[in-house]
Amino acid sequence: MGGRLFSRLLLAVPAIVLIGAGAAVAQEAVTLRMILVAPEDRWNTLLEAAQEKFATEHPDIELSLDVQILPFADRLTQLRAAAIAGTPLDIVSLDQPEVGDFAAAGFTSDLTERIEQDLDGLSDWLPVYREATRFEGGWHAIWAWTDARVMWYWKDLVEAAGIDPATDMATWQSYLESCQKIHEAVSDQDASGCLLIGQQWIADWTFPYVWMSQGDIGFAVNPELAQDQGAAEAWVPSLASEAWIEALQFTRDQVDAGIEPFTEHQFGTEFVNRSFAVSLDGTWVLGALKGAGADLSQVGMIGAFPVPAADTTTATMAGGWTLAIPSTSENPDVAWDFLKTMLDISTLGRLQTEFGYLPTRASFTTDLEEQFTSFWNEGGVDRWTELTKLAPHAYGRPSFPAWPQIGAAITDMVQNVMFDGKDPQAAAQDAQRTVLVDVLGWPAETTVEVHDDAGGGCEHADLDRQLPAVTPVQQTADADGNGMFCSHVVLP
Repeated sequence: MGGRLFSRLLLAVPAIVLIGAGAAVAQEAVTLRMILVAPEDRWNTLLEAAQEKFATEHPDIELSLDVQILPFADRLTQLRAAAIAGTPLDIVSLDQPEVGDFAAAGFTSDLTERIEQDLDGLSDWLPVYREATRFEGGWHAIWAWTDARVMWYWKDLVEAAGIDPATDMATWQSYLESCQKIHEAVSDQDASGCLLIGQQWIADWTFPYVWMSQGDIGFAVNPELAQDQGAAEAWVPSLASEAWIEALQFTRDQVDAGIEPFTEHQFGTEFVNRSFAVSLDGTWVLGALKGAGADLSQVGMIGAFPVPAADTTTATMAGGWTLAIPSTSENPDVAWDFLKTMLDISTLGRLQTEFGYLPTRASFTTDLEEQFTSFWNEGGVDRWTELTKLAPHAYGRPSFPAWPQIGAAITDMVQNVMFDGKDPQAAAQDAQRTVLVDVLGWPAETTVEVHDDAGGGCEHADLDRQLPAVTPVQQTADADGNGMFCSHVVLP
């Protein structure tokens, strides 16, 4: 039940536990206080499994959990209020782009030392999930599970148009042509061809087109240089790039092809009720389909967004949730031990395979392959193979205090093209100027170049910053393949 505060002792055990042949261990009573984001059932599953495992591994602690489950829409208001008030909290869930904001406010603890000592520096986490929860070089959260945007389709509806999405909807042009054909074929079934989301989160559906075209949202840069320039963040946008202009043009092309932006998107409901034959939507759709009792043998899924050309590698955006320990924790050591238990394959793995969340850890993908396959391939359709092929091409969003303003500017840019017919190049240039100058305070016309770190160092110490190569354009810059590249600021 969203928003209510409830306490529960999931394991009611005595304060003295008998160990072995009569030996007794006195227990320390500890209550961990948490704020987590709905839905509640996933946390019930995870916390019950974690508490059972924790009790076995820590017989000297009598643990109870005081958990508040918040509706998604209320999470930021409540968490910021807790941060301002200094409310004692031990574990919280944060959306990945929010980590930097709360870290900068001093709300989250720096977990770097604990992570390096107990979790081998998150070496089991895929690179995008390992790097996306850092703030100023330190880890302030751990990405627990993820989701991805993929292409869903109703087999009977696309077949009515003679379309095979795997081959006929792979490129931008073929996607447009196929959507038109499908729309014509299903119009008599009270359905539309393809879903084009029109709400403010359309930015998350636009990023993949930018990444696959060797573009980026922006680049982290030299912090000292940013401070010298009076910039709000050590980050420079790259919204006026050719990749962004091409992505915006594809958005415009969809509208021109008759794909009307849908402004009542409910994260899968419209696909489940067959209002659309094809839907670029999240992996959460399968759970909605199962809940509705849909015939899953009729539901196809392609682990890809359409690409500008056949030889282009696809991309998607990774969402999902992170877990952090607030700096107000009164039990940080116990909180850390319990957080590790929550992340274990026996607990978090169970959650992921029962609820359809995607793993952020490489070992989960292989060790739980049978369970993931069982969940995703229900109905006899091989969706899990599609997801595993897509996994290396999923990327996250930036995470720092100014990101909400930047995200809003990007949304405005996309919607101006989508609804107002604004020229993509003009929209991209205006958004670049707004973010660069008005939001971040960099000098107008500041840009960033990327290049290889030449075996471990950047050429200009005062203008460059060495960074992990995660997105496609960053990986291209990493010529020596050591996983690092350099961002180089070009001032006007």
